[in-house]
Amino acid sequence: MKKKIGLLLIAALLISVPNCTNADGTTKIEINGKQVAYTKEAGTPFVDDAGRTQVPFRQTMETYGCTVSWDGTEQMAIAQKDGITVEVPIGQPYIYRNGTKVENDTAALIQDGRTYLPIRVVLESFGAKVQWNGNTNTVVVTSGGQTAENGDIQVHFLDVGQGDAALINDGEFEILIDAGVSAEGGKVVQYLSDYVDGDLDVVVASHEDADHIGGLPAVFDAYTVEEVVDNGRTSTTKTYNTYHNKVQAEGSDYAVDITAQNITLPRGATLEFLPITAVYDNANDNSVVTMLTYGDVEVLFTGDLSADVADANSGLFSDVEVLKAGHHGSRTSVSSQFLQTTKPEYVVISAGLDNSYGHPHKEALSAYLNTGADVYGTFRSGDIVMTTDGQKISFNTTDKLTLSDVGAKSKGTTPVQKPVTQPEQPSKPVAETTVTYVGNKNSKVFHRASCSSVSQMKDSNKVSLSSRDAAISQGYRPCENCQP
Repeated sequence: MKKKIGLLLIAALLISVPNCTNADGTTKIEINGKQVAYTKEAGTPFVDDAGRTQVPFRQTMETYGCTVSWDGTEQMAIAQKDGITVEVPIGQPYIYRNGTKVENDTAALIQDGRTYLPIRVVLESFGAKVQWNGNTNTVVVTSGGQTAENGDIQVHFLDVGQGDAALINDGEFEILIDAGVSAEGGKVVQYLSDYVDGDLDVVVASHEDADHIGGLPAVFDAYTVEEVVDNGRTSTTKTYNTYHNKVQAEGSDYAVDITAQNITLPRGATLEFLPITAVYDNANDNSVVTMLTYGDVEVLFTGDLSADVADANSGLFSDVEVLKAGHHGSRTSVSSQFLQTTKPEYVVISAGLDNSYGHPHKEALSAYLNTGADVYGTFRSGDIVMTTDGQKISFNTTDKLTLSDVGAKSKGTTPVQKPVTQPEQPSKPVAETTVTYVGNKNSKVFHRASCSSVSQMKDSNKVSLSSRDAAISQGYRPCENCQP
């Protein structure tokens, strides 16, 4: 079930190469198996003084299928695709991804009247694989969702705010674990569309909480699901009833985790259901716990399992390479015993920016960092993609968490404010007295004007919305924190 990944590939490829020119003095660029046919009018790739390959903006972007524009006032190239906007200012060692500043080690430039952009930082952020073929002097770019063709599998930790959603994909077989709250169902469906060709093979619902199963009904509406696994518990909530009714209507093969058969993916990876057989009063402690094993690499998913229950079942756990942090990094989700047993090299925390729970808590984040593991968070990096061939592991982000990330708070500093060519809102923050709601035109989330997220937005990303209905009708979804 191979599909392209719906990621933004901005125009220029930033890659270190010792001698990357052809006989005619140019570098060839291949994107997803297709060589880009550059013209003299559009410009040709070259290596800048930093040893990085610069590629013409417009032709590269349009070849990949992006929408491009130019802000002449700010001297900034802009590319958009699949809900992501990347802005690249000329002459500056950084870019903006959906309004967030991302540092780079070289700068975009204008040469002979043409715009050239370096983008390794963007490629790594969005999961594209960039390789140098010295035999043909070609920069080979492969979208993240296609790397499985080379024997890799990927785990996608989706940014669904204060919730969980993860996709396991080996290019032929897809397993979805949770789908966030109901408002995130559409985002999950759209994300899956880049990978699922036909039926969705397996859905695992870790437990009955809304921030895990709320988005699954939208998935059932969009796809035929071959198999569903959950913990067998019921709930009286509306969210659970909707989920349960969809499972019943779907007619999928259904199993409770302790009786489910381990799943072997076509490339040889195995998803094991760990048998935590005790029944607990707390829904979190009844989470379906799974272990993905591929070669020498193990990835552990614990849902919202507490440390007490994990420690009581310590015999089920061993060394892992990647740990999906339990319960969004809550203080009760991790213990020294658990970390001594699992010894993760990488930890991924799924939590919403400025969430009201204070996730990740200081105690949990400190514990993870003290192991020496690289710790990443969806609230910082967005969708996080791990790729492995069974031995080596890579991530599409280099933005590691530190103790300053306790509580998933917005950064204290924001990017320099800048106008756009055709602003849709005033240049000053919108006052609560004059505007009912404020939307972020990049994230498509709307907020109460008093929401802390509004103060963190760039002015150029703000859209004034007269009513909740108006926001919904324009494709915006409500903020989970201020709940407009």
